[in-house]
Amino acid sequence: MMPNVDMWTIAALLAVFALLATLRLSIPALAGRKLGAVANFLTNPAWLMPLILGMYFAVGLMLSGEASPWPPATRAMFENRWGVWAGITGFILVVIVDLWLIWTPSMVARRFAGPESQHAVKALPLFNVLFGLAVIALLLIFIG
Repeated sequence: MMPNVDMWTIAALLAVFALLATLRLSIPALAGRKLGAVANFLTNPAWLMPLILGMYFAVGLMLSGEASPWPPATRAMFENRWGVWAGITGFILVVIVDLWLIWTPSMVARRFAGPESQHAVKALPLFNVLFGLAVIALLLIFIG
């Protein structure tokens, strides 16, 4: 007899891999480095593919008030509605969304900017943090 597989368990696993890939892109010392076979597999950018749907899902739920940009609040909301694994998935997705709002895009831009463009992207992390925090603050204030 085969055990029932909860879709939220699979979603949580994919979210963990997406978080690891996001962290690798977000931490300048790790981006572009060879980390070893297992670490390279776990942090491979291919794990960001499911994140494309997951991020839209999470942002849509935030805009509709069904999720919060504060990960513990979303975990509680998802857990009450769909169970423990949904709560874990929601928590991880919101952490990833927050990272992509606050930090990761500037790190990716700095990594791929050529040497002649480095001065142009020097202040990008500060802009990214300010813009991302403003978006999160608006979500917290107006959607709440």
